[in-house]
Amino acid sequence: MRLPSAAATLVMLCVTACGNSDGATPGGRQARSRASRDSLGARARDVRHARIRGHRELVENSAAAMSITQPGVLFTINDSGNDPVLFALDTSGADRGEWLVAGATNVDWEAASVGPCGGATAGTRSAGPVARSTRETRSSCVYIGDVGDNGEVRRQVTIYRVREPASNGGKRWRDTVVAEALPFRYADGPHDVEAMYVAPNGSITLITKRPRENVAGRLRPALVFTLPAVAWMSEGVVVADLTDSLPIVPGSAPMRTITDAALSPDGRYLAVRTYSQVYVFAADSATGRPRTSIPPAVCSIAGVEDQPGEGVTWTGMGNRLLLTAEGRRSDLSIVSCPLPQA
Repeated sequence: MRLPSAAATLVMLCVTACGNSDGATPGGRQARSRASRDSLGARARDVRHARIRGHRELVENSAAAMSITQPGVLFTINDSGNDPVLFALDTSGADRGEWLVAGATNVDWEAASVGPCGGATAGTRSAGPVARSTRETRSSCVYIGDVGDNGEVRRQVTIYRVREPASNGGKRWRDTVVAEALPFRYADGPHDVEAMYVAPNGSITLITKRPRENVAGRLRPALVFTLPAVAWMSEGVVVADLTDSLPIVPGSAPMRTITDAALSPDGRYLAVRTYSQVYVFAADSATGRPRTSIPPAVCSIAGVEDQPGEGVTWTGMGNRLLLTAEGRRSDLSIVSCPLPQA
């Protein structure tokens, strides 16, 4: 897919200035050392950290999804090999509840987003009655992406959707929510994906994580796949179509693999993060599609997090972003990043 000239310029900058990488997942001090070699972007400003309190079972904080209806509350998940549990925090790091997701399996949960329920009513494909009911917010759903695929061997993957549960204030018991499941595959074969977001129109966007080469052996830009809102009404396995590419080249610098994405509350901006940067794109406020004709603002977050960072979400309007990192005792980090100029 041919990129607009402004986007192509940024791609060339990334490739020529930053070298190549094997795209491996980083860890600890080594991660910070490697990240320091990737200096693209303006430094994040007004950095604040918040220690996560409670949630002893939150050990691999792999996503971040800010509630639309509950100010200051965000949802997160553990990744592969853990129980199918949805966790809630607030921006101070305080425990705001946790829910067993009935009808779901955590093969490799890597992404989460909050968006309109749309399509079928959430729960119509559910596993049946739950042992315990929970209060819900009625205007939004939490989407959980079981879309990780390190070996790119999964013939199909799954997105789960639940009605957004209301925060229980961190009471020390676990409630249950019922999942609706959307099994799907990519049109061109398996991909490893950790970045997913839901647009105001209910469509789901997925962005590939790892380095991939074209037929000439050159690194390709990240690929963008889309599932329409009506996919939830379909029977069987649906197909995510390739709809775009981004001016981010996974593998073109150390730590440059894509680990999360989030739309701003008004839908005007899309944040796409790697281990070392956040790329902020102008976006179509209805579809969430990035406007790649406008160069993204690039924000360096190298050294901000003590653990390998994966999640990103918006704290509200403006340019404040919240970052999550893996590790049992990892902090939340809140930073200010520049916005793109039209």
